[in-house]
Amino acid sequence: MNYSLCVNEIFDSIDGEGKKAGQLATFIRLCGCNLRCSYCDTAYAFNEGRHMDIADIIAQVSYPNVTLTGGEPLCQDIHALLEGLKGHSVNIETNGSMDIEPYFKYDHVWFTVDYKSLSSDMANRMLPENFEKLRPQDVLKFVVGDEADLRQALGVYQLYRPKCAVYVGAVFGKIEPRRIVEFMKEHRLTDWHMQLQLHKIIWNPDDRGV
Repeated sequence: MNYSLCVNEIFDSIDGEGKKAGQLATFIRLCGCNLRCSYCDTAYAFNEGRHMDIADIIAQVSYPNVTLTGGEPLCQDIHALLEGLKGHSVNIETNGSMDIEPYFKYDHVWFTVDYKSLSSDMANRMLPENFEKLRPQDVLKFVVGDEADLRQALGVYQLYRPKCAVYVGAVFGKIEPRRIVEFMKEHRLTDWHMQLQLHKIIWNPDDRGV
């Protein structure tokens, strides 16, 4: 078990998307990622960072809600960090390619799991077992950039029929959010949530640490 992690940044803000959108959270962005999505907006987290002791990371947590993100946080051994964050609600944002089940033992941890779209160029890297294992407390997330991505999201949803909430958002600047709403209406997707990236609306889309 590692007692230090390579951290890109730690900051306080609101959750910009997902089921706790608009709520204050502490973000812990870890370094490294095993994928290279075409639309990635956090490529700076691939290599930039510093090693921090777990205790020092936890000391910077301000709020009950913690979002563990990247990069891809599951590229590192995060068990000691999760142990130290008991008493918090920890959302792990993960890219869908790495096994989430080893972390089900933590009652305070839940997942936002991406299913990578065709336009990401990483759809073939998805781990099917992840989407079969999603629990009611988790989130299945699609980021779509065009019509093919929307059709793919519908197909994945129909295949796995997840027990969790489904959130769909736009690749920033690639598809109009209204088109996602139209698609939801066309297919009567009454349990989908169309989401906007609040942090890119409130602040400059290129700002970091917000």
